[in-house]
Amino acid sequence: MKTFCKTFSVILLFIGFLLIFNTYRKYSITRDLKKEEESKLKRSAEILNKCFDLKNKSQRTLNESMDLIEYCLKEYGSDK
Repeated sequence: MKTFCKTFSVILLFIGFLLIFNTYRKYSITRDLKKEEESKLKRSAEILNKCFDLKNKSQRTLNESMDLIEYCLKEYGSDK
């Protein structure tokens, strides 16, 4: 009976360890993906700010703004 209790305890500990490890792995992967997404958004925002020249937006005509938008879309497109 004592060996059964020990064996059962070891099996429960092993299953608990596997569950904790699996949870930690999922959390780690999610955290890494979130950081990667944030860095992509930051990089995209920097590129768009450079491309659209927001400081001089009031000095452009509508046609110049449209040309600038077309240029930015052709030059940088979207990250895939």
